[in-house]
Amino acid sequence: MTNPRGKINLITLGCSKNLVDSERLLNQFSLNGFEAIHDSSDASADIVIINTCGFIDAAKEESIDTILQYAAARKRGTLKKLLVMGCLSERYSRELAQEIPEVDKFYGKFDFRSIIADLNASFFEHKFYSRLQTTPSHFAYLKISEGCNRTCSFCAIPQFTGKYRSRQPESLIDEAHALADTGVKELLLIAQDLTYYGIDLCGKSRLADLLCRLADVDGIDRIRLHYTFPAGFPLDVLDVIN
Repeated sequence: MTNPRGKINLITLGCSKNLVDSERLLNQFSLNGFEAIHDSSDASADIVIINTCGFIDAAKEESIDTILQYAAARKRGTLKKLLVMGCLSERYSRELAQEIPEVDKFYGKFDFRSIIADLNASFFEHKFYSRLQTTPSHFAYLKISEGCNRTCSFCAIPQFTGKYRSRQPESLIDEAHALADTGVKELLLIAQDLTYYGIDLCGKSRLADLLCRLADVDGIDRIRLHYTFPAGFPLDVLDVIN
């Protein structure tokens, strides 16, 4: 039976931080009664949303090629709606809109609520950090912050993610418990820079404290640290690891 709200295929390009964003959106779609699928070749989807990457040239090219592929389907009329979000869209939305008019709308990296509203759906604020997990059931990514305060000459990420914003530790612990309840055994901590966690909240890194609390979550057997910046690495993290 056809879903009355329609079927959404959300395609994720780029890094694991984008994947977490997609998982949150998939959950919002599901709560609104849509049939939500991820990275599917199923051609029966009414709506395709592409979560793009804009970091390096190869990633930009992949994003544009994917948009063009579905723009052709939109032009043929086999797709009812094509939406584009994420880093590339945040950085080049005006240029992309001029070059690829088949896309119904381009959104910024964090325009989750606008996407939901434009689909005539409700955004469940109390479920903002809840998500439909797309990774194998034994592990999940845990994004502990957004943005970056570093001004590395080789990196444009701060231009479209903004300043570093640490999530409150209580929120992260709650999410870890929720993930453990679903059978997750391994947490992969991600951010633009894990080592900066907490500095914007209290003036010093609180990564070690966060790791101690996450290690106490029943069911979590392993924690991996991704995206750690070497300059100013908080050495108390090594004590926790030991």
